[in-house]
Amino acid sequence: MIKKIAVLFGGVSAEHEVSVISGLQVLENIDRDKFDPYPVYLTKSGLFKYQKINSRKDFNINTGDNVFFGRDDKGAFLVKGRPFARKIYLDAAYLAFHGGGGESGPIQGLFETLELPFTSPTVESSAIVMNKVLTKEVVEKYGINTVPWLRFYGKELKKDLEDKVNSVAGNLGFPVIVKPAHLGSSIGISVANTKIELKKRLLEAAFIDSEILVEKFIKYFYEYNCAVRLINNKIEVSEIERPLRSDEILSFSDKYQKNGNKKNAGMASLMRELPARISKKLRAEIKEIAVKVFEICRLKGMVRIDFMVTRDNIIYLTEVNPIPGSMAFYLWEASGITFTQQITDLIEQSFKDFEYKQFLKLDYESDILEKFFHGKDRRL
Repeated sequence: MIKKIAVLFGGVSAEHEVSVISGLQVLENIDRDKFDPYPVYLTKSGLFKYQKINSRKDFNINTGDNVFFGRDDKGAFLVKGRPFARKIYLDAAYLAFHGGGGESGPIQGLFETLELPFTSPTVESSAIVMNKVLTKEVVEKYGINTVPWLRFYGKELKKDLEDKVNSVAGNLGFPVIVKPAHLGSSIGISVANTKIELKKRLLEAAFIDSEILVEKFIKYFYEYNCAVRLINNKIEVSEIERPLRSDEILSFSDKYQKNGNKKNAGMASLMRELPARISKKLRAEIKEIAVKVFEICRLKGMVRIDFMVTRDNIIYLTEVNPIPGSMAFYLWEASGITFTQQITDLIEQSFKDFEYKQFLKLDYESDILEKFFHGKDRRL
């Protein structure tokens, strides 16, 4: 029986366009003999819209019927056009969001409430790994290396900028990297070499995020990325890539605007060395740490984990991407798994994850309501 799958993309996010590309790539490669996809585009203003899409040429950012989600005794559904139109009952949701509420947990919370299987990590794990500071705080407790860092809140910076700059200079030295804690795709990331530059970079970051991460700048390093997924209760790690950057840090342009073509777009267009030409020992170490991070952060579905490796082979965790650009399909293709099979694997795993969660439900009965309504003591 063909399953009905809502494929969601777009979103209220600085990475909106990147998400559109990922969503359209999924729609072009999903196995339509097994799945009937329902494209749901989340506009920049937060409206769910439906369009019939078979390929990227069918997508129009300015059109589409309004979409409403709900649940009744038969299960989770969507309706198109108006709230009381015909219900289309769904079997699962495939999330292709990047950044914003689509990747950090709120949309996952919606589908958990609707009791609809979905392909990404949970609310809990998404919220953790989409905050670069929280990720560091969690993994460091388990002995995972991260670059030395400090965290500031935007409100703090506006009150006492000079004190914060002096703290960075005294604890980290220069140069440093300034990063918005919640954004991905290298958006808003900058390097500061002096106190004057740092003041400027911190104030700029405070206008785009409420929490700012400042890291010590590691001058000589290579970046390595791999994807990790949980399929049939087994954690699998993809081939490892080495992204090729044109500047001292990997930029948004490096990731999405260079070397693009009709077949590869989004993160798939990044210039890379794949598989990375590294020793068997380093490859094994990166994969071992990736699995450990996946377990520590309570992840599921498929994620991409990014690392920095110094000249003396110290491995630092950079970040975890709970819904990676282009769904990291190129990393799994390099591992011998087609994009279509990747999509199928994630959807089928979402059914298993959902079944397990249903098994864990506890129906706890008590007389607390009876006592509240009919007893003498009306306090809870």
